[in-house]
Amino acid sequence: MRPVLNWLVTGCVMIGGMVLIGGVTRLTGSGLSITEWKPIVGAVPPLNGEQWKEAFAKYQGIPEYKLVNSHMDLAGFKRIFFWEYLHRNWGRLMGLVFLVPFLWFWRTGRLNGPLMRRTLTILIGGGLVGALGWFMVASGLEDMPDVSHYRLAIHLVSAFTVFSLVLWTAFDVKRGRRTYGPGDDAVGRQARWLLLLLLVQVVYGAFTAGLDAGRIYNTWPLMNGRFIPDNVLAFPSLWKDLTDHRDGVQFVHRNLAWLVAVGFLAVAWMHRGRKDLSSAMKWLAVAVVVQFALGILTVLTQVDLVLGVLHQSGALLLLVALLNVVHRTGRPLPSAA
Repeated sequence: MRPVLNWLVTGCVMIGGMVLIGGVTRLTGSGLSITEWKPIVGAVPPLNGEQWKEAFAKYQGIPEYKLVNSHMDLAGFKRIFFWEYLHRNWGRLMGLVFLVPFLWFWRTGRLNGPLMRRTLTILIGGGLVGALGWFMVASGLEDMPDVSHYRLAIHLVSAFTVFSLVLWTAFDVKRGRRTYGPGDDAVGRQARWLLLLLLVQVVYGAFTAGLDAGRIYNTWPLMNGRFIPDNVLAFPSLWKDLTDHRDGVQFVHRNLAWLVAVGFLAVAWMHRGRKDLSSAMKWLAVAVVVQFALGILTVLTQVDLVLGVLHQSGALLLLVALLNVVHRTGRPLPSAA
């Protein structure tokens, strides 16, 4: 099964690359530069001056150009087009890298039973992530100069979910399948609660990116000298304060970061003495400290491009460290044992 394991690990690396490219695309304002969804023929970029003018004209017709980038010329359009084009074609490449070996492994009998069902789910899930990407982009083409932060969160969480499925399957192939139920390891229960907390934080990270909330209150640890600035609770609805407005979203995201950091470090410290988990706990602690520091630096620099991308990618590495703990604490299935 070594070729299957290598295939799955390659998939994880490529999804990591997609998250990184997606971060650059978002932070450079490139995500709406391609205004059409053409999964097949869209792989070919504009090839001559007329085609570039046509693509630019379509971009000039959307709210982002009219309200934000009306100063942009064709050269500037080509720069933002590059990142969205790379983002979409990386997705197409990922599809091929997964589909072709999938068919080969299926044909040669390496994919059977649970492994076949899991990899088929991953294949379908990858296609769904691409469709949700267009669902996100479409929200910024008619009425708003930006995409919906809710749809951005759905797209990001779906990508993280597929990544988790691929990584978990790789763990299953390498270590044997695991299960959970009554009498689970205490560490496993705690790690799964941390997984839920991390999910909420990833959602708020997407909200922060979608609303450009990281570009305000660029001080730490207080928000311009206050724990709760007036604007955090300035609107009639508390729900909208904390989900639809930049001040409230950044407040939740930065304070959830404290909970995530304390939770991860507490679990790592409490179980540092377990020989079967000592290495995993060290990586868990290192990953959360690095991610916490990257979050602070990203805020202090008003979302520097490199730091912002590293911070988004750091969330994926934190997920890897946590899933490693969750899988190691599961009970082997009888067939795997």
